[in-house]
Amino acid sequence: MPARKPRLHALRPLLAAAVLALGLGAIVTCRMASANDTQDYPAASLSAPTDQAALIARGKYLTTAADCMPCHTGPGNAPFSGGLMMHTPFGGLSTPNITPDKATGIGRWTDKQFYNALHYGISPGRNFLVFPKYLYPAMPYTSYTKLSYADVMAIKAYLDSLPPVHAPREPSTMSFPFNQRPVLLGWRLLFFNPGPMHMNPSWDEHMKNGAYLTVALGHCGECHTPRNMMEATIASKAFAGAPIDNLFAPNISSDKTYGVGGWSKADLIAYLHNDGNLVKGSPYGAMGDMTDHSTSKLPVSDIEDIADYLQHGTKPQVTPPAPAVADADASIARGKVLYMANCDGCHGKTGGGMPPHFVPDLAGNDSVTAEQPFNVIGAVLNGLGSWANPGPRMPAFGAEMNDQEIADITNYVRTAWGNKGAADATPALVMKLRGVGDLPPIANEASDKLGCPRVSPAGGHGTVANPGNKLLGIYQGVTQATLANRTRQLITAVRANNSSISDENLTNTLVAAYCPVLANTPDMSLSDKKSALKDFIASAQPLIKAH
Repeated sequence: MPARKPRLHALRPLLAAAVLALGLGAIVTCRMASANDTQDYPAASLSAPTDQAALIARGKYLTTAADCMPCHTGPGNAPFSGGLMMHTPFGGLSTPNITPDKATGIGRWTDKQFYNALHYGISPGRNFLVFPKYLYPAMPYTSYTKLSYADVMAIKAYLDSLPPVHAPREPSTMSFPFNQRPVLLGWRLLFFNPGPMHMNPSWDEHMKNGAYLTVALGHCGECHTPRNMMEATIASKAFAGAPIDNLFAPNISSDKTYGVGGWSKADLIAYLHNDGNLVKGSPYGAMGDMTDHSTSKLPVSDIEDIADYLQHGTKPQVTPPAPAVADADASIARGKVLYMANCDGCHGKTGGGMPPHFVPDLAGNDSVTAEQPFNVIGAVLNGLGSWANPGPRMPAFGAEMNDQEIADITNYVRTAWGNKGAADATPALVMKLRGVGDLPPIANEASDKLGCPRVSPAGGHGTVANPGNKLLGIYQGVTQATLANRTRQLITAVRANNSSISDENLTNTLVAAYCPVLANTPDMSLSDKKSALKDFIASAQPLIKAH
């Protein structure tokens, strides 16, 4: 997820809350869990296996259900050794090594320290000799706090059984004051209530298991629950759906109209366990990662329990679509023309997909008709990976369609074939989502470390506008001998598209195109790459002046 820099006025409430909570810290204490809190939990979670091999096996199962590995594995790194840069509204946060390495991992952590990390969000050590070392809630301890003690110890047993990997933590790039962990005390006092979830005693073991997997382990609410201005989930709107960068995690509550209460149980199980189907589509983006590495690896019986809990154990959330745009009819008509020209070859004239080639059905697809139009816009802008292997991938149209065209095609798809979505996509929203999700071809965590800017055809907050759309890869395979010529070519294309562009903005465009290529150059240290980028900027200035 690309990093977004928060504006100062948007941060003032959080700063004020932090100061207030720091003042209250001496008199406010966290609720401690009691022995009876878990009495209604599923039986399997209440006692750890006595056999070490069985304990490790239980821990592996829980770690898979919690989807720990993807977040704690950076590009090219060994599993669980950390190094993934997570992008938050307050800067980049690197994930730590959780292998049992004693120098850089958790090899020296005691059982109590590990439990405190998962249950209370506090890791070993102190800040400023006084404050506990609070974890950022990007680590979903707000959900893991609901795990039983026995299961936390099983997770630790599994992690302790892994090969230790020496992998020092990458530096985070959180902005001030959020890079100061004591500030988190304010957030915690306002929004963190440690302790287990309270099961309905009348639930059978299957419903309890589904609730436990969904809430405590799967931490589904972290993505599917709206957040307030301080990035805390809103409990009263649990599972009601929420934006995730340029996508939207839809309503998964039991509501039969807006949530998954009206899905067939078989479709929900297929979505979570079997990579979806042609009726309800397939998971992609962050949800695709979740199903690939977590729910698809669990027994089908567990997925049946999760489906039962979502469809019958959650509070129904009513999330009607937003009002349609003013020119909805005209937008839909234009979108239909665009759809027939670009999409019906795969998705069909009636949105029915393309069996047996696993192109998902757009008609009746809840992802398409979600409360907000993010998912259709994001898919059209940036494309999607292949839904099945082998199978076709969704191409990106962000370079070929302008913001109005993408809004039009979105409004058509959300309302055609009986779909109940609203024609609420606007060019302004498309432009905003370009800035969040559109990246150069090889932009990745390596380019994030180097500080490469994002690129989008239309620009947007925090992005560099790329006027040519086809030139993002112009530096691929570049050598020192060809670097100047390719730079001249890009400068010429930019000037032809925007003759009034300033030298500063032109420099930014060149950097945006070259930086990710440099970032992924092997056998160069980060400091060498930074020096090379400075040299590139300096060498580009005479070329800019000459054109």
